[in-house]
Amino acid sequence: MLLCGGQLGSAKILSESSVKMMGENNIGPIFVELQPSTDNTLAKPFPLGAGRDKFGLGFQIASNDPRYSKFRSAGSMSWAGIFNTEFRIDPVKQIGGVQMMQLLPFYDDGALRTLREFEGLVYQSLR
Repeated sequence: MLLCGGQLGSAKILSESSVKMMGENNIGPIFVELQPSTDNTLAKPFPLGAGRDKFGLGFQIASNDPRYSKFRSAGSMSWAGIFNTEFRIDPVKQIGGVQMMQLLPFYDDGALRTLREFEGLVYQSLR
């Protein structure tokens, strides 16, 4: 639905302008900051993209810095959950992905490696 400008089949869920606004920088000149963990058994410092990404309405927005955008296009939207779940939407390449794990701590090294390897395989298959 988000890749189709708010449309899901024949149903209009959101206006195209709403979807566009969700994927725009809504925090101005500041950046997503690295969040420390108070309990390393539950989470490691997060998120990926800290110090360079922005926030839209409900999404972390990928930086347009080419040093950091190995796979996702600038403007890609994502969000992650405590048990190493993540979804991402790349409006430039018109793909979305969901990866679900039930693993603590959040941002476990193995979970991050799995996420990056999966994402790498998806984007390499587009070439």
